[in-house]
Amino acid sequence: MKQTSTQPPMIIFQLVLCSCLTLATAIAQPLTSRSATAISYIERGNNWVAKGKWEQAMADYDLAIASDPNLAYGYNNRGVARWRLKNYEGAVADFNRAIQLDPRYAEAYVNRGKARFLMGDLESAINDSARGIELDPKFACGWYIRGMARARKGDLNGALADFDCAARLNPREPEIYINRGIARLNLYDLDGAISDQTRAIKLNPDLFFAWNERGAARRMKGDFDGALADYNQAIALAPHYAQAWADRGLARLLQGHEDEAQQDFDRCLELNKTLKPWLDQRIGEAKRQLISNPIQHGSKIKVR
Repeated sequence: MKQTSTQPPMIIFQLVLCSCLTLATAIAQPLTSRSATAISYIERGNNWVAKGKWEQAMADYDLAIASDPNLAYGYNNRGVARWRLKNYEGAVADFNRAIQLDPRYAEAYVNRGKARFLMGDLESAINDSARGIELDPKFACGWYIRGMARARKGDLNGALADFDCAARLNPREPEIYINRGIARLNLYDLDGAISDQTRAIKLNPDLFFAWNERGAARRMKGDFDGALADYNQAIALAPHYAQAWADRGLARLLQGHEDEAQQDFDRCLELNKTLKPWLDQRIGEAKRQLISNPIQHGSKIKVR
């Protein structure tokens, strides 16, 4: 598809929900009294996880490891808890130990890749998730995390291929569709982007990020009414999400509603002043396009 904008879309791949988790349960093996005690703590920790109680889960995983330091999935699960508590270095240390105890532990490789992704170590994230895929090609999260790391590195086609595999293996995970939609948006496949965000919304209509990204694709197609409806919903769901205010402001500006647009821009910067350089650039581009090509519904001006 031909581009009409000199600026590429803003790439904003992220782990939206952090829902693509891998949390091991007890495995069948001969049990000692120490391992049986450890497994009971792990299972209780997993119950805390199901309730979103990560600190309590962490305490039980600590007890499990103290009871039997040779159970790899005890370290894996504690690593997941540390990751959710944003202790990424501690999480990597736990996944290292899990892999040392079981070098064919696919989940531990993928989880370590996820932690490294969040630490910004994209090459290691790619290598870890690739190893997880090699050990278990049907493990959707491995494909997904490698896709995320590839996307952040700018390999959009590689990311798209990985997201395709992840979606085939786990077709009910909305986070996969959200980020595949962003990849398609950045490749200017606007219909594909809209389709993916619509799929994510059908799976979970409370995902403000999906509404906002579908709005971006609709705006880039010139469907300003559809874009505004999506941005309105994103703001209703997450009124403190600064990007949605900026995006709605751009849509309003491209419609010629400068006063309303400025109100949205002001609110965006109240919430997140760090967006100002990006926002100034996009506003300037939109104004230049308005001068050279006044907006009419259905025009394909691409300002992202």
